[in-house]
Formats: sequence, structure tokens, C-alpha cells
Amino acid sequence: MNRVLRYTYTLRNHFKRNGEIYAETTRREIVQTIGSSLLFPSLANAVDAESINLQNGLLEARVLENVLSPPPYQLEGSDIFYPSYFNGKWDVFSTTTEVQAPCGVLLFGGNSTYARAQAEVNTSLSYKARFISNPQGIIADREYNVKEIARAAMGENAVLDVPLSTPNKVSVLLAPNGANQILKADLLTLARRSELINKCEFHCSEVVRQVIGPAKQSSNGMPGGGARSSLLKEIETASLYTAVKDENENVNEIRCRQRSATFLLPSQQDPMAYKMWEASRGRPIDVRFYDVVYTKRS
Repeated sequence: MNRVLRYTYTLRNHFKRNGEIYAETTRREIVQTIGSSLLFPSLANAVDAESINLQNGLLEARVLENVLSPPPYQLEGSDIFYPSYFNGKWDVFSTTTEVQAPCGVLLFGGNSTYARAQAEVNTSLSYKARFISNPQGIIADREYNVKEIARAAMGENAVLDVPLSTPNKVSVLLAPNGANQILKADLLTLARRSELINKCEFHCSEVVRQVIGPAKQSSNGMPGGGARSSLLKEIETASLYTAVKDENENVNEIRCRQRSATFLLPSQQDPMAYKMWEASRGRPIDVRFYDVVYTKRS
């Protein structure tokens, strides 16, 4: 899947494209189960103002300093709630600006995988996103966003169904262009954090475990194809949003600096996968940076 289902849900997952499982969709994710301006982490309520400011720099530091240690935050809050100016529909233009292999090309996936990833630097993906209101605040419309990102990255008819879409789990049935099987992707949110910096700056992040493999059967009861085992990885997608106000204080554009970091998981069933996890020493094997621009739809 060409650069996607990373929202922040975001969307760097592993989807079959041109005959291969391609890592990349977490970020926009589909994945954009990210975002919260109305709720502060509970810890912030128990510390002084100086500590709150320090805590609020955590996500910015992880992105701008490219911190390679695992994220220290946990599942902070029931969801991420965005500032009110996110409400509505947006045209999104996301450009890959950098791809890194902190643990070397071999752990990244090999020379050909690394070369394909590098070829995406300075390329862009356009899609639509929607944020909606609920009793607690503004949230990402996950089902809508997942569908739009997947269609933009994998083809107009790539999404067969979204049987489940909640803050902590999204399930998608996919048939990417060029694939000879139907895939099921489960996105499990393990950690999330949001930081309201000021009236125009909002930072948020999620850690999602992506379990992607052949579907047992398609929506019409036919076999999904292939007996390939599921792929397990965890991806942290951190987004630093800045609202751009016009002369009337309206927000019609939001700019975002985004970083995704993919971490390996140990496997007791696969000795090679376990050795690769040991070799990574807790560092991400795949780090990507994006510049994202949201433009309000009329």
C-alpha cells in the first residue's frame, strides 16, 4: 500500500501491492485515531505548571529530535479529541520527506525494500479526511478516513468492508490493486497521547499494532487466498499540527509535521524474527517523516 493507513490512523501497514506485502500504512492513517485538544493526560492534573510544559514537549522532542527509544506514554484517555477548528471535511496532501533505517538496511527489509522506500521521498499522496463532533469533543471519523486513504493508496475499490471502527480497534477487509488475495487488517491501539500546546498548536501520537494477513474468506464467502501468516509490528505515529488563521481568525489550513517509527515484536514461533528483534535493541527499524497540509473543503 503506497504510503498509507498512516492516521493517524492513521495508516504504514503491510498491504499486498504488486505481489508483495508492502510496509507502510499506519500513518494517516487510517490511522488517525489521533488528536485531542480537549483532554489533557491525567498526569498533568497532578503536577505543577512547569512540569506540564515539560510534559507537553514530549511529542515534539520525539519528532524533531528523532528519538529512537520506545514511546514512554501509555493509553492516555478513551480517545484523542482534536481542537474545534478540525471539525469538518479536508483535502489532505501528504509528502514523504525522509526515510531512515536506524538498524540498517537488512532489518529495514533488505535492499529492494529500502530502495522502494527511498524512491517515495519527495512524492505525495492526496486524499480526503473528516472530523466529526461527539459529546466529548471533535474526533476523527475513522471509518471515513480509512476508506479514503486506502482508496487513494491502493485503488478505488480496494476497501471491501470496515466491519469494526472504534477508538481502540479498526478492522478492514482489503483487495488492493494487483493483489491476488483478500487481506484483513486489524489496527489495535496500544498507546495514545495528546498535548494542547496553545490555540494554534496541537500535538498527538498513537502506537498501533498492525496485524495483517490473508482473510479467511471474503465478504461473499469466497476464500481470501493464500495461507500466509499474519505480520506483526507496532508503529508509533506522532503528529505536530499547526493551525493557520486568516485575517478573520478562521482556520482553513492546518500544517503537520509527522513521523512514523516501526518497531519489531519478538516471536516465540519464528526464531529468525526473534533474532531480528534482538538485533534491533528496542530501536525502530523504519522511520519516515512527512509534511502534511490540510485544506478546508467548502
